[in-house]
Amino acid sequence: MSIPSVQTPFKRFISEYVERKTAVFAFLLLVFVLLTAFLGPFLTMQNPYDLAQITIMESGLAPGSESIDGNTFWLGTDDQGRDLVSAIVFGLRISIMVGIISGVLAVVIGTSVGIVSAYVGGRIDNLIMRVVDLFLGFPSFLIALICLAVLGRGADKVVLALVLSQWANFARIVRGVAIAEREKEYMDAARGLALPKSRIIFRHLLPNCLAPLIVVATMNVAFSITLEASLSFLGVGLPITQPSLGLLIANGYEYILTGKYWLSFYPGLSLLITVASINLVADRMRDVLNPRMKK
Repeated sequence: MSIPSVQTPFKRFISEYVERKTAVFAFLLLVFVLLTAFLGPFLTMQNPYDLAQITIMESGLAPGSESIDGNTFWLGTDDQGRDLVSAIVFGLRISIMVGIISGVLAVVIGTSVGIVSAYVGGRIDNLIMRVVDLFLGFPSFLIALICLAVLGRGADKVVLALVLSQWANFARIVRGVAIAEREKEYMDAARGLALPKSRIIFRHLLPNCLAPLIVVATMNVAFSITLEASLSFLGVGLPITQPSLGLLIANGYEYILTGKYWLSFYPGLSLLITVASINLVADRMRDVLNPRMKK
């Protein structure tokens, strides 16, 4: 008599995730984007922000043009003579790093605040939720814009602004899930054993709140990348010495009417592909992790 094999949760997640071809394609596309962002700078033909490697004589070249030394600018050059492929790869790396770092910090802070608020309850919970409501009462873009207006430009300041504009959303989500979990029997058993509160919160309560948090955190990375690009496009995000896709789009925006479409089109297309692939992956994760989303 054969014993049926039992799938681990991870294997079950993978087997259900790959059932949708669009989700597999989105995952492979996301892997390609990440590899391009972090390995591309070692493979590109130039460092577009090293003045010794660029020349103004090659500015505004159309896609497919050749450089003075015989190399091909596959996506053309910008108004300063920088290879657009190299500029996009360097900008993509910074945009993704800012999105991931700010997303992780927002998740850690928001999760810690939300789960402690739900477990403690009472006046502390009410006080924390009023602060959360205050942050949620304003658009994330407005909060980030005000923070950067006070702090100034820079990658570290953009990360801080994005964290301040998004942590409250995670606190609200985790609190809602934790309130439902804290009344279950395993929580009563943990309290009956007189375990330390910190162990009950982070060892027993937190792991059961992670499923919806993983999906929201993944989507939040895409939102952070878009928000950072918007801020940089307006000139209040990253400085020109720390390029991002938003800056590349802004630099080429004024040349659109002159016919140099590639200056903004290709950076914008790179941003679209990155954000869309992350959202498609997160959307499929939500379907797999939430049984109510399944047919």
